[in-house]
Amino acid sequence: MFHRVLPYKDVIDNMLMSNSDSIQLMLSTGEWQQLQHVKDFLKAFFDATVKLSCSYTPSAHELLQHLFAISKVYRDIRELENRDETLAPIVQAMTTKFLKYWDDVPLVTVIANCLDPQWKVKYTVKMMQKYKENLGLPAHNEEGRVNYALETMFNLYNSRINVARPASTRSSAGSGSHHGLLDELRDEDDLDENASMNELKSYNLGMVEKHPVDILDYWKRHSSASPTLAMMARDIFAVPVSTVPSESCFSSANRILTDKRSKLGPNVFERLVCMKDWIDAENRTQHFVPGETSSCAETQGSGTATEAESDDEEYDPKDTELWYLRKNY
Repeated sequence: MFHRVLPYKDVIDNMLMSNSDSIQLMLSTGEWQQLQHVKDFLKAFFDATVKLSCSYTPSAHELLQHLFAISKVYRDIRELENRDETLAPIVQAMTTKFLKYWDDVPLVTVIANCLDPQWKVKYTVKMMQKYKENLGLPAHNEEGRVNYALETMFNLYNSRINVARPASTRSSAGSGSHHGLLDELRDEDDLDENASMNELKSYNLGMVEKHPVDILDYWKRHSSASPTLAMMARDIFAVPVSTVPSESCFSSANRILTDKRSKLGPNVFERLVCMKDWIDAENRTQHFVPGETSSCAETQGSGTATEAESDDEEYDPKDTELWYLRKNY
């Protein structure tokens, strides 16, 4: 609401000044500035909610980045309190609640960010250090904590790959070498361990991507060179950060079971709910509300965000109940 009101500041002031009875409702320059600060403060939360609630692209690797953006807003507001104390009670209450859940970022979120080729371990560590600094929290060896978490999970996945891999394949690398007694005595497990650690090191020491990439396509292309990391990425990125997509499927049931359609049997009702969700998923319209721009709608081919095609159409409240009569269905 604030972002729609602020551009019309002068219009609102002139309208109130034109009526003597409304002059007392005018906002001072300081109050308009407060609205601007509140808008900037809430925008970080709004952007995170919209982005992390999408279900067509992975979001696990973006959570830490949004948390960091929110921490910068807290830092800026805290610096602003020195000049304006009116926001202090609101900010302190929200800070306390935020730190209740995010004072210690889950390690799986940190690992997911490390698997983003734009960040890797180097810049993930820097972001964690700045995150703690922005929130006024002590940073205790964040680099060691991040590296330990990543290596622990990497070793766990690597052990599973080695168990599943045939012994002939594991020993094929050293079967053709003829470098004397050392090669004959060298342990097979040592070869596997060195190869796996080289995989992790080569990823972290490689060049970071300078532009956003399709994270799933990236690890698909690098699955041969980094099989363990690719398996980790597949499992981690499959988990949605938010429960909004799954809950929205069940909330759509309210638009099917209405006062005029209250005698549907459980089997028919279940089929209607599932059918609608499957069709919406195929059309990428699961989060589309008629008459509004869908921030989460993405094109089926590229996965980039687009505006809903029906944004300019007139919204009819009956559309939510008569969805099965639309042309798309």
